[in-house]
Amino acid sequence: MRVGISKGLPLSLVPVFDSVWFDDELNRKYLLKACKIDKDNYSAFLTHDVNSADVSIETKLKPFYKARVLFSANREDLIRYTQMYDEIFDIHPIYSMKFEDVEFIVENNVDWVVFTSKRAVEFFFRKITVRYLCNRRIAAVGDKTAKALMDKGFKLDYVPGEFYGEALLEFLKDKGRLMIITAEKYNKIYDELDNVLVVPVYRNVIPEEIVYFKPEGEFDFGLFSSPSAFWHIKEAFGSYDFAEKIKRIIAIGKTTKSYIESCGFKAEMPKKAGIDEMFKYILGE
Repeated sequence: MRVGISKGLPLSLVPVFDSVWFDDELNRKYLLKACKIDKDNYSAFLTHDVNSADVSIETKLKPFYKARVLFSANREDLIRYTQMYDEIFDIHPIYSMKFEDVEFIVENNVDWVVFTSKRAVEFFFRKITVRYLCNRRIAAVGDKTAKALMDKGFKLDYVPGEFYGEALLEFLKDKGRLMIITAEKYNKIYDELDNVLVVPVYRNVIPEEIVYFKPEGEFDFGLFSSPSAFWHIKEAFGSYDFAEKIKRIIAIGKTTKSYIESCGFKAEMPKKAGIDEMFKYILGE
């Protein structure tokens, strides 16, 4: 079945497809609505040629110039924020990160349990019951991590005023036995604590589908949700050409900004960390 999609159609108006293939001119943001991208076995072929389509999804919106935004993140966040902002910006999503669980073991002799991201919360509780945190103090890095824990009914003992690990490190350095729940590639500042046990519960990998989201052309802004969101593009396509074609690079926070600048590029960041904050920042809010 050929499905014609008007250029400029908001992503929120596009249905979810089981499997798709697409023509060369298709705006890649519509691929985010495909559960699978498969050249040889697809249920729908996506095209902007609405006149030749069996089914057309059209818009009455008149085209106008919108700032081109390269947006690199995981699939969940790409869909969420593209749907929120693609009527304001011409968003070119890069599906650059995918999360997988890893095997891990927890200790019983722990006074504090520290979660470094909402993803750490998600993967931790896939294998450990909430009873484990009874009679233990809990800390979270970032508002979204805190919310993920509070949604599970936990009362937090500490959330650093800044989103960065350094603030947490200063607070916890004399707080007894600590267990840091984090990603396989974690901030090495935690290794500075003699009383800390770092427990990775997930890994961040390059999804195979990234090949369908190759950035082309010039961009007014580039939004990067983590160091991996920047590095994985270079690994997948072999160079930093994409970054050289971005007028203003926006990093989600201090760690991502430092990494991008270590690669030789200037980066800006909003006052608060968060994908929504990056979009507000380029809106001038």
